Amino acid sequence: MDPAAGLVEVAVTLAVPGRYHYAVPRHLAGKVVVGARVLVRFGARKVTGVVVRANTPAPEGVHPIEISEVLDDEPALSHELVELCLWMADYYEAPPGEAMRAALPAGSGVGAKSVYGLTARGREVADGEGAALPAKQRVMLVRLADADMPVAGASDAVKRIIDALVTHGLAEVRDQRASSRVRLKRERVVRLVGELAAARAACGRAPKRLFVIEALAAPGAIAHGGALPVDILEQQVPGAKGAVRELLKAGLVEVFDRERPIEAVTTGADMPVSGPPQLTGEQAHAVAVITDALLGRTPAAAPAPAAAPIVAAAPPGEVAPAAPRRTFAPFLLHGVTGSGKTEVYLRVIAEALAVGRTALVLVPEISLTPQLAARFRGRFGDQVAILHSGLTEQARFGEWSRLRRGEARIAVGARSAVFAPLTDLGVIVVDEEHDGSYKQDEGVKYHGRDVALVRAQRAGAVCVLGSGTPSLESATHAEKGTYGKLVLTERPMARPMPSVEIIDLRTNLPDPEGFLSAPLRAALAETLAAGDQTILFLNRRGFATFVLCRSCGHAFRCPNCSVSLTYHRHNDRLSCHYCVHQERVPDACPSCHARDTIERKGLGTEKVAAAVGAAFPQARVARLDRDVASGSKIEAVLSKVARREVDVLVGTQMVTKGHDFPGVTLVGVLCADTGLNIPDFRASERTFQLLAQVAGRAGRGDRPGKVLIQTYRPEAPAVVAAAAHDYAQFYAAELAEREELGYPPFGRLIAVRIDGADEHEVAGVAQRLAEIAEGVARRPDVSTTGAEVEIRGPVPAPLARLRGRSRWQIWLRSADRHALRRVARSLTTVEVASSVRVSLDVDPLSSL
Repeated sequence: MDPAAGLVEVAVTLAVPGRYHYAVPRHLAGKVVVGARVLVRFGARKVTGVVVRANTPAPEGVHPIEISEVLDDEPALSHELVELCLWMADYYEAPPGEAMRAALPAGSGVGAKSVYGLTARGREVADGEGAALPAKQRVMLVRLADADMPVAGASDAVKRIIDALVTHGLAEVRDQRASSRVRLKRERVVRLVGELAAARAACGRAPKRLFVIEALAAPGAIAHGGALPVDILEQQVPGAKGAVRELLKAGLVEVFDRERPIEAVTTGADMPVSGPPQLTGEQAHAVAVITDALLGRTPAAAPAPAAAPIVAAAPPGEVAPAAPRRTFAPFLLHGVTGSGKTEVYLRVIAEALAVGRTALVLVPEISLTPQLAARFRGRFGDQVAILHSGLTEQARFGEWSRLRRGEARIAVGARSAVFAPLTDLGVIVVDEEHDGSYKQDEGVKYHGRDVALVRAQRAGAVCVLGSGTPSLESATHAEKGTYGKLVLTERPMARPMPSVEIIDLRTNLPDPEGFLSAPLRAALAETLAAGDQTILFLNRRGFATFVLCRSCGHAFRCPNCSVSLTYHRHNDRLSCHYCVHQERVPDACPSCHARDTIERKGLGTEKVAAAVGAAFPQARVARLDRDVASGSKIEAVLSKVARREVDVLVGTQMVTKGHDFPGVTLVGVLCADTGLNIPDFRASERTFQLLAQVAGRAGRGDRPGKVLIQTYRPEAPAVVAAAAHDYAQFYAAELAEREELGYPPFGRLIAVRIDGADEHEVAGVAQRLAEIAEGVARRPDVSTTGAEVEIRGPVPAPLARLRGRSRWQIWLRSADRHALRRVARSLTTVEVASSVRVSLDVDPLSSL
């Protein structure tokens, strides 16, 4: 074994705390750097890890083992991303390896397991020289000749037989590496070295060699780093491979392997794109202020002119101007729906590219990506890379690799795109910053918006948070001056905001099928007659939201979760929306055995779409929810709406966010009360945001828009404020209530989640943790500010059982963030049964 060349700290990509020391073998010394993916032994197996510290001393008494392998030609994560992940692990109380895994492309992990296999001598014996062995060893020898056998799971009797073969030098224990699910293929390329004139002269009368030289000097090769694949040259001129070998012997070219590029993802290709519009005065002012911050200039003191020119990015290969002074600058761009926030993003990003910097654009849902990607691709071409979970792992890895190589300079994607491997970041945009989809609810429970702010701060970049309905936290930061505040109060072309009418369902009874009141049904008929489009919003998918027996009242519930099963007519199945459980609707009630008594109750998007189609046979009706739209299917539905091939779009939250369809003049909210009934202090805020956002989909074209909100609670503050397009009214009322209760932004929260298969065991652990938290919170040294840490709970979670596990919660609240974390961390060291899982959710968005 080579002597070690130093020690490094590695975060293994498992849910284990801490970082681990490993020795660097001498032959890997130049490759084991911060950010490199490595294969390391961890217990009885080998797993992927990321080097997070180099040249570190080992703790006393620790004798590190060596790193087995370096997995990449260059580090997978930059030093900046490694540090961001370590911050994230610390802030969100998560294992550092889990944070690193969140930043790596999906499917790129590599592992290895120990297996028994034959040695070369063992194979010779298996081929005919093993007659002298005992019968059991002879049988095992033949078995191992067919395939290696995992060490894990082998019985003691099998291990004794194989140990005897190992003693005779016939078998051995070795590592069997499992390849990553995705990887870029490699290709052999050739590149010219030395002077072109000398190479031409040296080729003499060898036409194939001269062809290779000329091809390597052509602009197409220069655009790819002066290198061309040998296979491509051979396709163009048979015999080129032989010419390359001769040129290599003469020292005129070099040949090496590199990753084969993957073609850019074409998300948004079918979406219509219009040319850049003239900016309004408010837009131009916002662009000027953000650009001043980006370029390190003194902020603009007065609004910019009514229109501003487009600033083109520097073409690839051109030298950009000298880099400006880099200073972190956060902004809240509060623009009413349809006010042109995206155009502001585009102009600022063009400025960043012009000075050689890169940009990152985050959206909350992949349903927003096609239209946004189309606008960005229309402006910046293949410099845009798309990153979201709707793509295949191979496609995502390809886009990630294009960003890492610098072939793409703008990343557009959902939450996990915050880890895009961009260098020289100049701008980070978080569109619809208020949206709860930015919060990760499994693994590392990070908030994409907040991680984006930290990344921008560390990169010295501008961070623009855009929203028509900002979160109370962001709005408060803007009011205090922590963020720069920019406001867009009007739509371009002086288009008015849509008129909004509240329909009281207590007096305007809706029909039982489509849940359309008489006013909404009349408005829908009028819109269809005018040739315009309609969006109907209902935040429930499926055909019937609960199924019961009318004879005995038996309700069909999920056996794994505390929820009713939803009936989906398209596959004639009862489904749980929280786990994978499905079952068919029985002919007879399983409780009273009565036949023909099973009724499908409640309302979902599937039922609404069917009812609208039946009531208006001439209408082209489409749905947009998670049952029918995922990945490319989302883009297909949205493209049809954009091309006006859909008259009525029925959907869930996916239809409320960011879409810009000029043909939509009517929006109907079927039941505004759904979100208000959730036991959560953010319920009113979420309802206001949803209603205001979906209302903003109407009237974006030349014709005015109309919104009808059906509700059983027409007096609810969230409904009234949304109908009036009055964010200020809602913000003031909600803020006063939050301050009285000590909720964010006036206090901080950490939720302690406890779950397990046995409900009594989970309840016992929750009670013990709450008692420990109470004791720690009462200690005088916990808070340095005098602020108390309030312990609420333990209580069963609103969804008391999920995926077969019982769930309890403890909520910690305090105005002192450090005291809050001390109490929370005291719970992570408590030993509990291995069957019970305890996790911390820092800055939780939901109580569910």
